[in-house]
Amino acid sequence: MVTRYDNGKWKGQTTTKEGKTTNSFETTVDDNGKYNGGNEYDSAGKLVHYYTGLSENEQGQVLSWKQWDKDSVFRMEGAATYDKFLQTGFVMKDSVGKVKSSSASKYNEKGEQVEVSNTNVTKDSTTTKVTRYTYDTHDDAGNWTQRTTWDDKGKATKIVKRTYTYRKEAVKK
Repeated sequence: MVTRYDNGKWKGQTTTKEGKTTNSFETTVDDNGKYNGGNEYDSAGKLVHYYTGLSENEQGQVLSWKQWDKDSVFRMEGAATYDKFLQTGFVMKDSVGKVKSSSASKYNEKGEQVEVSNTNVTKDSTTTKVTRYTYDTHDDAGNWTQRTTWDDKGKATKIVKRTYTYRKEAVKK
């Protein structure tokens, strides 16, 4: 279940499986309605991590954050980049500033994601996975109705089909 503040910003989320809470997350905002923190809870509602140092862009998207465990030990930080509403990149660094993962996204002229490159760094290796998307069909309103996912070897791995139900606009008298 997702909750929102009165201004429409994302407030939090509770994830459930078979009717039982598995985890939850809630954000906090300052007097100006800007994100300034967050808390992550386990299935029993106990604090697992908290977040500080949040910054956001003019669209209200989070640009950076720092994660701490429940005992105030710094764990990691993240930073995102955007082109208007489209996330173009993301970097996560561990507690000593070493990059652990990063991503970069490309979009077509309709703002549909056409490629995402994810890089993960472990103690022993660095792996990069590139996933591409093609949009096979669109409805009359321009929303895609079929998308194919392609792996980095050019093999189709998934086809997603979706339909939209549009409300009729009320006739003004």
